[in-house]
Amino acid sequence: MTKEAFSYLVTNPNEVSKKDVESLEAILEEYPFFQLAHTLVAKGYHANYAEELANEKIRKAAIYALNRNALRKVINGSFVNENLVPQNSPSTVEYINKVDKIIEQATAEEQPQTFANHDLVAFSASYEDALLDDILNKQQKQLDIINSFIEKDPGLIRTSKSQIDSPVNHIDLSAKSTKAEKEVVTESYAKILTMQGRKEKAIEVYEKLILKFPEKKAYFADKIKAIQ
Repeated sequence: MTKEAFSYLVTNPNEVSKKDVESLEAILEEYPFFQLAHTLVAKGYHANYAEELANEKIRKAAIYALNRNALRKVINGSFVNENLVPQNSPSTVEYINKVDKIIEQATAEEQPQTFANHDLVAFSASYEDALLDDILNKQQKQLDIINSFIEKDPGLIRTSKSQIDSPVNHIDLSAKSTKAEKEVVTESYAKILTMQGRKEKAIEVYEKLILKFPEKKAYFADKIKAIQ
């Protein structure tokens, strides 16, 4: 998800789609305390999934929320335009009370503060910038690691298809990098192996990463499927 797409959802939470939910949940796998992402996921589930699943996400968002009143506004749809729905209609009152009850159950020990729409946007923008900058920095570090591999041994990346297909040259290349392969178990290294066409070795690295980071099993499993 791009920074622009995230910014749009922050100011237009009613537009969160199922596809957006998938992207936001991917961000939460790496940044589990990203409060804004939890709020948008809850909103997305509320709009696109069954009530039971939505309630579970709302409870989780309430746990991480820095401000429960802001969360209520997003879930109830009053954040975008408080005049979209007549707030005094019986069905609306019942609906809002239901959401409030879910949030209160998750955060009964804390009292929500008053939080205006423009305050939410201002807070979201600053918090979002910090988190997205962190994400971009981590991505840059991964690129730096790849560049480091290339600088140390350009032959690893420049290996031609004919060299990969050649049993003799393949053995020479493997012997050349045996020490590195034993020591390095990173996603960046797995990507390099994939770029070389050494899919089996890349899969081995991803399998080791699953053992090393079981909480990211689904993520690495998808990587394996993509190169099989």
